[in-house]
Amino acid sequence: MNNIQAAADTSEYKKPVYLVKISYAGTGAEFRLNDIPFYLENYSGQVDVEITVSDKMIEGVNELTIIAFPYSEGEGSLEDWGHKDARVEASLFVREKDALDDTKELLTHLKLYPARPVEVAAIETIVMTGQDLPQLDYESQPRKFPNVIYHKQIVISRKTYPIKLPFPRWEWQDGQIIEDTEENYKSLLEAYRKEYVIHQNQDLPALKESTKKLAETLMLVKYITDFDKAYDSLNLEESWKSEEQELFKFIEGETSKNLRLKLDVFANGRLARIVNETGAQPILYIVKKARMTIEYNFSFYKNKKGEWIYIM
Repeated sequence: MNNIQAAADTSEYKKPVYLVKISYAGTGAEFRLNDIPFYLENYSGQVDVEITVSDKMIEGVNELTIIAFPYSEGEGSLEDWGHKDARVEASLFVREKDALDDTKELLTHLKLYPARPVEVAAIETIVMTGQDLPQLDYESQPRKFPNVIYHKQIVISRKTYPIKLPFPRWEWQDGQIIEDTEENYKSLLEAYRKEYVIHQNQDLPALKESTKKLAETLMLVKYITDFDKAYDSLNLEESWKSEEQELFKFIEGETSKNLRLKLDVFANGRLARIVNETGAQPILYIVKKARMTIEYNFSFYKNKKGEWIYIM
């Protein structure tokens, strides 16, 4: 194992960009930063990709998490699982904006072999001087959905050193703690409906207003000084302009049950969405000829007035 010193002081960065490099093979996995999902693969595949996560960073200690889904039948033993060499890995880095990739500094690292015995499952995680070892959890089931359970899932997480950010405290951090209740599901569904009406009417002023927080966050994390430029880079009107796409009917009622939508609370109770185990939400577009779906991702927080705010 490597023994290195992770970057403990990022205050010298003038325009830091935070990113996670992920890699996995032979297992499904969900990746989270501060309990905010940013990448999901429900099937055993092979991927190497790098994702910017600056908008999910918080001042102070940050926590990187992988939820691995080794596929075993029912309650079968992992020793009987066929993907013996399955692995999943995530590394959190920081670099200066526009700097070369090889100048990035490592903040924390996780590597898991889910089919290995517990005592050696994370043995290849990089040892960092003064940083706690990763935590393994074989008991919790954060990805249990109606009619779908990922048996034998494993959660591995690790915290960084305290990090100083150039961004202000995010609004959602001071929102209400969201409970998984039917009342919250219904009220959040109404928030989705308002967004759906905007898409249905192709109401550009209303779209800009409802996504104002998204553009403002993008201005901060990408160091854009012009609001309109930040909004345009969100590319939210692409489906309106496409002749190949059409808005699907709002997903509720029996359709919602068939798709197994549920209230999903994350970010340690500060954010919520309505979603199923594949990532589908109540608003989506259909590519007419291919009959493929274009899924829009929505995350909301609940402010002190009890209003749902589209934030991420």
